[in-house]
Amino acid sequence: MKTDFRQVTIRNATEDDVGQILAIDEMVFSTIWSPNFLRQQLRSEKCFHRVLDKSGKAIGHSGLMRLHDEGHITTMAIKPENQNSGLGSLMLADLCCSAIDLNLKGITLEVRVGNSKAQALYRKFGFAPAGVRPNYYSDTGEDALIMWLSDLSDQKVIEIVESTINRLDVQKV
Repeated sequence: MKTDFRQVTIRNATEDDVGQILAIDEMVFSTIWSPNFLRQQLRSEKCFHRVLDKSGKAIGHSGLMRLHDEGHITTMAIKPENQNSGLGSLMLADLCCSAIDLNLKGITLEVRVGNSKAQALYRKFGFAPAGVRPNYYSDTGEDALIMWLSDLSDQKVIEIVESTINRLDVQKV
């Protein structure tokens, strides 16, 4: 799907976004966070949630939790009709920028072992497999692949983050 990136803004999530975020999650994930848990995340000083906004409507969101000098991607989702358009790369580049701004050394995440599309996106940014969490996903018992981007100061990482943001020319707020 072709997305007009001139209409897309990346901004901090607010409690007013909870309904739209959970609606996206219902379309994308088999289990979702509760509204109360999401609100707790939005209030936490350790958590940073971003929204992809197109014409006043959330079309995607992401979350990063700071754990000392490392980050953990807690969530990332895009409405199905907006997937395969470059928005996943944009959201991941934005999370990397946030982590760099926070002086974090690296980022980790878990991804379903069967989600090869997401794994390919993460690998493009320099994430590498680091282990498996057996039976991690309670809905299916599927394993999670642990992936790490261990050096956010690596020049290749900085180049892909900058080129992604510059290529898509999206307004960041």
